[in-house]
Amino acid sequence: MGLAAADQQALLAAASPPRFVQKGECLIEQGEDVAALMILCNGMTQTVRTLLDGKQQIVAVSVAGDVLNCGGLLFCQARNSIFALTPAICLPLPFSAVEAVTTAHPAIARALWLETAAQAAIQQEWMIWLGRRAAQTRLAHFLCEMTYRLQLSGNGVGDEFEFPLTQRELGDLLGLSSVHVNRTLQILRSQGLIELNHQRLKLRNRAGLYEVAEFDPRYLDGLRLSVCGAT
Repeated sequence: MGLAAADQQALLAAASPPRFVQKGECLIEQGEDVAALMILCNGMTQTVRTLLDGKQQIVAVSVAGDVLNCGGLLFCQARNSIFALTPAICLPLPFSAVEAVTTAHPAIARALWLETAAQAAIQQEWMIWLGRRAAQTRLAHFLCEMTYRLQLSGNGVGDEFEFPLTQRELGDLLGLSSVHVNRTLQILRSQGLIELNHQRLKLRNRAGLYEVAEFDPRYLDGLRLSVCGAT
């Protein structure tokens, strides 16, 4: 979140000590009691819903600057699990401190509001491409979104960045089989749009990928304002 120094200090004072997690570690387990928001300071996480039959759906991928577990303000128990996709650092903000710090520092309240609005906009886009878009457009759109968000967070270098999701995880996110994900990635490679090697993704033709994805980043404006601290 983009905040002035005084607001950052107030947020740090209200927060619990940072939590350092390793790749694959569970930050929040579905069904457990929750008592804090978590600001993702570094790294990437995935939010996963596990169904009664054991099937899983990835419902969010978060990058540095995102706020995790916003739904915890409404529910006593976690509705989803959150796992680290990379080594990560999180700053817990107890629910008991949220009202006081946001009342005293309206800029923090605004940043949290913008973050929540941005997350809602992302979820709407995901619903659209899950329900109405073909596999190639679906995957291309997710890659465009992640590139845009990582660059906002300062973790994207040009058109290349770390991409820790496996093909199975991409399938859980996109509603596709691993075989279909692999085939779709090969199509995007053959079209000269991307390279994906050793968990590093490179956009070889950003404009071309945007066209295939029908990607319009304006739905991420709330996230841009939150990160940049615009008024």
